[in-house]
Amino acid sequence: MHQKASIIYQMHPLSMMTAEEIRTSAEILRRSGHIDSNATFHGCCIYEPPKAEVASWVAGDLPDRRLDLVVHSKGETYEARISISRGEVDRWELVPDVIPRVGFLELSKVMDACKSNPDFQKALSERGITDTSTVQIDPWPTGDYGFEFEDGRRVQRCIAFHRPNPDDNGYAFPIDGVMVHVDVDSLEVLHVEDFDQWPMSTEKANYDVDSIVSDYGPLREDLKPVDISQPEGVSFSIEDNQLFWQKWSFRLVMDDTEGLVLHRIAYNQDGVERPIIDRASLAEMVVPYGDTRPSQTFKHALDSGEFGLGMTANSLTLGCDCIGEIVYLDAVQMLDDGSVMSTKNAICIHEEDFGIGWKHTDMLTGQVEVRRSRRLVVSSISTVGNYEYGFFWYFHLDGSIKLEIKLTGILTTRSHRDGDDLTFARQIAPNVAAPIHQHIFCVRLDMAVDGTTNNVIEVNTAALPPGSDNPHGTAFAATETLLSDEKSAMRNTSSASSRYWKIENSHKTNRLGYPTSYRLLPSGTATMFASADSPHGQRAAFAKHNLWVTPTVQSERYAAGDYPTQKNAGHGLPRYTAGNRSITETDVTVWHSFGLTHDVRLEDYPVMPTEYAGFLMVPDGFFERNPAIDVPPSSSGHCH
Repeated sequence: MHQKASIIYQMHPLSMMTAEEIRTSAEILRRSGHIDSNATFHGCCIYEPPKAEVASWVAGDLPDRRLDLVVHSKGETYEARISISRGEVDRWELVPDVIPRVGFLELSKVMDACKSNPDFQKALSERGITDTSTVQIDPWPTGDYGFEFEDGRRVQRCIAFHRPNPDDNGYAFPIDGVMVHVDVDSLEVLHVEDFDQWPMSTEKANYDVDSIVSDYGPLREDLKPVDISQPEGVSFSIEDNQLFWQKWSFRLVMDDTEGLVLHRIAYNQDGVERPIIDRASLAEMVVPYGDTRPSQTFKHALDSGEFGLGMTANSLTLGCDCIGEIVYLDAVQMLDDGSVMSTKNAICIHEEDFGIGWKHTDMLTGQVEVRRSRRLVVSSISTVGNYEYGFFWYFHLDGSIKLEIKLTGILTTRSHRDGDDLTFARQIAPNVAAPIHQHIFCVRLDMAVDGTTNNVIEVNTAALPPGSDNPHGTAFAATETLLSDEKSAMRNTSSASSRYWKIENSHKTNRLGYPTSYRLLPSGTATMFASADSPHGQRAAFAKHNLWVTPTVQSERYAAGDYPTQKNAGHGLPRYTAGNRSITETDVTVWHSFGLTHDVRLEDYPVMPTEYAGFLMVPDGFFERNPAIDVPPSSSGHCH
């Protein structure tokens, strides 16, 4: 059920922005005379004050609420900081030689520009399509491939699909071989590329209930209901956007670019709030395609920076997206015309059973001690074109933190005919194939393990060489290496050495005298296959390493730079780390890139079963013993 939790509102410097604040910020900027009615907005988020200012805030204080805006006006891009509290423009600065992300309203106009273009209509008619209302246009970020007609312009490269009926799955009918380049500002069609024609598929691939029953037979009838209930209510509370559960506390924000952001993650031990992560966010993601066909090879969407994960957040539905005793938080964002977009139920919060937390059976006495585990789940789901990305943060009773990204949705497709090369794609239906591609995410973790003076240690396990220290050839041990500067901290995973990284505070020790720390445990994960000097590699260099570490700078926020659209080669982490700064005994930010390679299966069609990517963080000497030792046994009648 959907619980209406008692939420107390107390404005904080890191509170989520409100619809009224968004409207007010646009009004203040317009009144200032900096912009006219033709200006468009391409970013709006809360201004995050310096850490000291946030830490000094006490309940009852009235913070100076400020919003940061990105504005496109008269062909130029500006950054603005608006004080809602004072009604003033604190900052208005030209940012030269950048291209802001495309807006939702702009995308709709780009689609219309494609459909109304005579050359595109001619290409459609040559393929037997005369009604443009049956055509689905997918605008894609064009990247930077050196086309002269794109110089100095904001451009989307559009590919097309056919929907014989409005509710049909367009990805079943790719209109391959034709692409349209559109200027986002003028809506001029710059170039129509028509390089080949393929036959349409003979199969629909609809996945609604009626279509499934019609095409595949009756739905399963042997699934019994699973009910999840908490008769006494949830065991967490929310004050404004600050969440308290067990000994955990943190703040939630739905950022327009990064999506779900967690601030000031801390664990309360014996009345003392112990910080762990100051800010956790998705700093960027890239979806590079490995196919060489012209309609596929350019694809490497930087979905966070080029579209905005908060802008694409779903309104979640009870019993479908979330099940159990649910509390939701709504979110608001600014559209490109300055109006407010509201997303109800944008963030889902609930608890779930997580199996056995710990257990032992004493073989001598037969005594059994077992405790159930549970976890707090904070999640959001974004739809970016054909894909859904679910972002699930888990907090556990044993002090561990996990991020799991769930990928589902629909494959983007290309046409196929007998004899076509399938080196870079898999056939999934008659006349339809899907290209090989990757999904690589980069999470930014502004660490604060027991404070802001941290080190990052790499730990590798290896067998000892034969000899007196390893007389039977069975010895192996873990060794630690301090990562001292940014260059030495560009690291990749290694399953052969069970590699992990440890973030420690050498000034805080546990009862045995060792530094308190948290481990970052990576999953088996790929890096980007595209070469470093390719357009993909130059624009998404963060995906070439699984670990980067920088001294924390709050303005260094995005792994591919502040403006990743089109011409951003070398921006973001390559630029941040160019000075090879020291990362010892300081406030550090850990950037972890991870993901999966999607070598498509037939079973991924017509809609994709969920795949998973993520990482785990576990305490390592942060506590004096197992922190879940105090979890009570299950109630009588269930276990004991």
